[in-house]
Amino acid sequence: MGTVLEMKYAPGLGLISLLALAACGSDTDPASNTAVVRSFAASALGSVKASAPASERMTRARLAEVVTPVMLTTIENTGHQALIAEIETNGPVATWSSVDDITISLRNGVIVATRGFGADLMAATVPAVSRSSGGGQTYTRVHTLLNGEDQAVRTQFACTLQNDGAKTVDIVEISYQTSHVIESCTADGVSFRNEYWISGDQKMRKSRQWISPDVGFLTIEDVRR
Repeated sequence: MGTVLEMKYAPGLGLISLLALAACGSDTDPASNTAVVRSFAASALGSVKASAPASERMTRARLAEVVTPVMLTTIENTGHQALIAEIETNGPVATWSSVDDITISLRNGVIVATRGFGADLMAATVPAVSRSSGGGQTYTRVHTLLNGEDQAVRTQFACTLQNDGAKTVDIVEISYQTSHVIESCTADGVSFRNEYWISGDQKMRKSRQWISPDVGFLTIEDVRR
């Protein structure tokens, strides 16, 4: 993987102030609001393309001042982390962005597309995952990736959802009681296991989701209370 994946979480006090300011102005032009968030985050968080060590530990006290929604992402292959902010919604799909326009699009917490990772998930048909998901029924998940010649390749995975029962998950100083739902998929010798931790209010508190063979797994933690 290229250096685009080498990111470290390094929040600054200014992030809290300006993200809050941008959120307060959310009734203004969306493009302008997005530009403010990104411009400020660049100085507060650093670039995803850089690998500067983390300068501060994320705490609940700091997060309490952030109005704009943010989540913490971790790339499993490298262990590197970054904050992402919500920049756009289109129906049930919300798009979240890092400082340098690496984006993740989620439908109710499940990844449907990424941009900027290099080996991106261009599009995906995904299941609706909730606390009550399970039963082991089989369904089809479709991923569209680009090959080495920038041609779209669609792969159909045979998948099942299984509820693994109640689990406690810790996210930035808060413990949540969740249902642990496991999604197992396979196709043409490729297999992966996505995991979802869903609280009683049906919020996806944490997930571990597969992007592509090159990128691997991405963990997303919702750090909002």
